[in-house]
Amino acid sequence: MNAFEVLNTVDSMLMDGEMFKEMRGRSKKWQVREVYRELGIFDWWRDDLSMSNLREMRKFLVTAISLGYGGYVCFKVGAAGCSHGMWAHRLESDTGYSPSEGGCLYHSFRAGDNYWGVRLNDGTWDERWDMTLAQVKEVLAAAGEVL
Repeated sequence: MNAFEVLNTVDSMLMDGEMFKEMRGRSKKWQVREVYRELGIFDWWRDDLSMSNLREMRKFLVTAISLGYGGYVCFKVGAAGCSHGMWAHRLESDTGYSPSEGGCLYHSFRAGDNYWGVRLNDGTWDERWDMTLAQVKEVLAAAGEVL
């Protein structure tokens, strides 16, 4: 699954959710176990995804693509006190798992958290895991990795 494929799926689900709300007057939720494959979710701590979760995924995917991370993507849906994250790689996967080489963009994925991390094309992670998006862009610019 690459960022473009998952973004198309998320957009379709968001449109479905909007129609559901118009017709039923309440927000739609998706069971993670029913949609994890098409969204690249490899682990989850909550049973369902909300429209808000999908919007957060969409925002991350659009940002990742704009920064050149259109390759393999994966998600770990977190809950309070649990591990979580969204990852987008510059490279496609040859194995169905995250590429161990090349650039990778990380963003938190649980309520109340909003931090970023980045692995440069040479494979080195910036040691800070609590960066803002602006700081990630500065790191990328300093390394000459901005599109």
